[in-house]
Amino acid sequence: MSLTVQLQTMLAMVAMGGWLGMAIDTYSRLIRGRHWNKWITVINDSLFWILQGLFVFYVLLQINEGEMRFYILLALLCGYSCYRALLYRVYMKVLEAVIQGIIKTYKFLKATLFILIINPTKEILKFLYKLCMMIIGFLITVIFFLLKIIFTPFKWVGRGIWRLLPKEKFRKLINKLGFLKKLKNYIKRWLSK
Repeated sequence: MSLTVQLQTMLAMVAMGGWLGMAIDTYSRLIRGRHWNKWITVINDSLFWILQGLFVFYVLLQINEGEMRFYILLALLCGYSCYRALLYRVYMKVLEAVIQGIIKTYKFLKATLFILIINPTKEILKFLYKLCMMIIGFLITVIFFLLKIIFTPFKWVGRGIWRLLPKEKFRKLINKLGFLKKLKNYIKRWLSK
């Protein structure tokens, strides 16, 4: 490995140490305060460290074809300690500002969505429902009124025929046919309205 490649490797591993520090702080900030099952925490931590290890190895593979030496680990630790000493407070403030900005943007977009789309849609649907109920109620009233007008002459004719029938013979016939009693009672109730 040439001196240039070794220098590039050292600088890249120092940068990767800083990256690991930022990734660890971001990861711990995002999962802090969440009460997850232990297995979910174990899986999340394992995936995090596997991805970080693969990323570091990918960078190492691009620079020096994946050769691992002791000074590379020292460079990673040096980069991590430099991040902790120099950039930690600044990065945490920036990270918190970004997270709060995302949360405020989400709340704003959610409120805007409710104010501009969901609430007006609800009100329009309520109005259309009430309008449909009014139209259906009006149509039912009109239909019953028209049916009453149509059936009123039949009602008068039925009353006239009923008065002309010999009631004794008709009653005997109805008594013989038992199910017609119910029909007779129904007709009487309808005619008395």
